[in-house]
Amino acid sequence: MEIHSVGKFLKGQVRGGDIVLIEYPSAYPFEDLVWGEIIPEISHDTQIAVDDFFGIGDLSFRNYIRKISPKEYRKIIEITKHIKVIKIGPGRASYGSIVDEMPLTYEISEFMKNYYDAIRKALVESIKPLYFLSFGLAEYLYFGKERALQAILFSISNLPLEDWTSIYLINRDLVEKPQLAILEDISAWILDINQEEEKFTIKIKKES
Repeated sequence: MEIHSVGKFLKGQVRGGDIVLIEYPSAYPFEDLVWGEIIPEISHDTQIAVDDFFGIGDLSFRNYIRKISPKEYRKIIEITKHIKVIKIGPGRASYGSIVDEMPLTYEISEFMKNYYDAIRKALVESIKPLYFLSFGLAEYLYFGKERALQAILFSISNLPLEDWTSIYLINRDLVEKPQLAILEDISAWILDINQEEEKFTIKIKKES
């Protein structure tokens, strides 16, 4: 089934504790979807936190603000003031409020300890429904291979995911097929973005 507003879909269909996997091709301008639609839509009456691996979220943010009007710029800057950012590895985070900076590691126990501490800081004083967005997860899996996937899976299985909605943005051209299959297996929802002729379509590939 094709959907025309991912933001409204997230607000209307997805529940706390769900994992939403958004798969897109490299040619897709995902910054427009994230910063132009998803974040403005879910920012109403909710708290947004971001995992930013390698500063991919920052790069997408800067790509987005370079092509919008001054009015839209002021609007998104105001929204980002309330975003909590967990910066993982190298790269910048010129948006939001950085609550923690994690060193890049593929060791399961070290990643889990650092990530748990970062999550705890992000959840402090969070009384609204919470959305967690992950930028750069495909890059983390690409460089770390099996160890990276194990670190992610171990973290997911040991954290209180029922306290928030997780949104994983995945460049499927970067990840290996078995890695993607595992992420799909643990996701409640999968949104599949494809180019059909001259436009991109977003369809529900798996639903809860």
